[in-house]
Amino acid sequence: MVEVKEAGLVKSLAGHDKNELYIIISVQGEYVSLSDGRKHPLHKPKRKNRKHLQLIDKYDEVLRRKLIEGAAVNDEEIVFFIRAHKQ
Repeated sequence: MVEVKEAGLVKSLAGHDKNELYIIISVQGEYVSLSDGRKHPLHKPKRKNRKHLQLIDKYDEVLRRKLIEGAAVNDEEIVFFIRAHKQ
């Protein structure tokens, strides 16, 4: 089973952003903060209910460590990771 954790890749299943890919920035109970590096950069993440997301079994460990430790992460890293895993 795929676990909801920081730097995980997810696909939106509902809303105006249906079928868009995002990276999980943080988890707050039933909601997660998401970023795609462009329309929703790190300083303005999208908040979405977990039940409206499809978890994809892809993680960026380096990005995850940076998010957990509070290190500087830039939007270009997120865009690069999403672009590399688009199908």
